[in-house]
Amino acid sequence: MVCNNNYWLLISTCKSLRRSRLSTWKIVIIIASAFILAACGAAGPRLNWEDPRSIAGAIKVEHDNYYKTTDFRGPNASKNDWNILNLRAVKSDVGGDVGYQIYVKVAYFDESSWHLYNSASDSKGNSLKITPISREVESCSRVGCIYEEHFGLHVTRAYLKNNQESGIDFKVSGKGAEEVFFISSAYIKAFLAVAK
Repeated sequence: MVCNNNYWLLISTCKSLRRSRLSTWKIVIIIASAFILAACGAAGPRLNWEDPRSIAGAIKVEHDNYYKTTDFRGPNASKNDWNILNLRAVKSDVGGDVGYQIYVKVAYFDESSWHLYNSASDSKGNSLKITPISREVESCSRVGCIYEEHFGLHVTRAYLKNNQESGIDFKVSGKGAEEVFFISSAYIKAFLAVAK
């Protein structure tokens, strides 16, 4: 019904614009602007990164009947559109054990080679165990390639609880490269409330 109303509103707007003797290009620009604004409004509510309830609503929970596990995956908290940063957890149906992980995908352009991220530490001096998951070359040109490195940092529920008020500020290092990431207090609280 809303779409039909918008359609008729658009048609009546076009007719009134023609009557006002605007040029065709102006009419096209006005209509295109209306579509763009309508698309922005149709995208749905934005995630409030300061509200644990908003973040909790964006956590994906999926059960695997074959492995008898429940997977929890938080939304991407990376400030960079190329990277991925989220909390993940897997809960076993047998025994109910839950394993937690900070998942990171770093994408970068380099002229010569991989950064080979192999160590991580938080801002409190804690060393975090890093496990490489995969490495991919996204594309190459004459001047270099876009590389992607996926890895997990193993953490415990106790570690997340200890950092739920301050957030987790951490750095990953590799061959001549470093990246700094931050997971907010609200994000950690939301994830702990859902993944248990």
